[in-house]
Amino acid sequence: MKHKGLIAYLIIVFALSLGFVGAMIILGQKGFYLASFYMLAPAIAAIITRLFFYENKFRDANVKIGMPKDYLIFWAIALGITLLSFAVFTLLGAITWDFSGKTFLDSLAAQFATTGQDINDLPQGLTPQMMLWIFFIGGLTIFNIFPGIISGFGEEFGWRGFMFPALYKIGPKAAFIGGGFIWFAWHVPLMLVFPQTAEFTFWQNLINIFATAVGSFATFFFLAYIYIKTENILVASVAHITLNNSARAFSYFVIVQSQFAANIGQILVMVAVAAVLFYSKEFRVFEDYFKKTQS
Repeated sequence: MKHKGLIAYLIIVFALSLGFVGAMIILGQKGFYLASFYMLAPAIAAIITRLFFYENKFRDANVKIGMPKDYLIFWAIALGITLLSFAVFTLLGAITWDFSGKTFLDSLAAQFATTGQDINDLPQGLTPQMMLWIFFIGGLTIFNIFPGIISGFGEEFGWRGFMFPALYKIGPKAAFIGGGFIWFAWHVPLMLVFPQTAEFTFWQNLINIFATAVGSFATFFFLAYIYIKTENILVASVAHITLNNSARAFSYFVIVQSQFAANIGQILVMVAVAAVLFYSKEFRVFEDYFKKTQS
């Protein structure tokens, strides 16, 4: 059957994801921890597909240590994207800065309260402020390696490492447009399962959905570019988790004034990143890579 591996992958990842989402709905708030396993579904699906439905098995999986400079370059670029995003958030009035770290400390206090403890019930010598800086610095650096690379790998090994090349064999439009849409659709259940922290008007919701889809396409393009450029799924995994962790780290020092404006700002930044790659002719790496691998 033509594209047997791709079809098998999509069926398996759909079944796994549906199972995790169903469990989260049944368990309610107690099941939110399953979101971490949901993120591993693409990698699990890709592993099963490569073992049983894909003739090349793991020969083209591109799981390797690679060049240290690739990790440094794309870690720095991902960090730069986060800095640009927060600059745009500030310009749009989406956030105000609070360097006391109140956002993090309040969250930490709430976590302790759920177990009947006080925020000051920490090991001797460790203070809430020290925890703040450990999580901030860790979010920019070490947490991107462990355990971050595991969650990053969970998505990248499946979406960019297997699905994207399989779709590209059908055609570039299938890879970029189809792949971006599938990736966006896969994230939608999490938006529905987790409680929203901000309320939007009907029109804001429509704009949010459309803009988030566009942003997903742009982010998909950026992460696919990293994978194809480096031919290393681990570099793409580190870049992916750096985007997530660094954004979380900087959020400790801001107060959100408009979640809607922040969403729009994030999307504008990612579209700009994709546009820079496109107009700088960097997209040629895709043509070169697939000519080489299919020859």
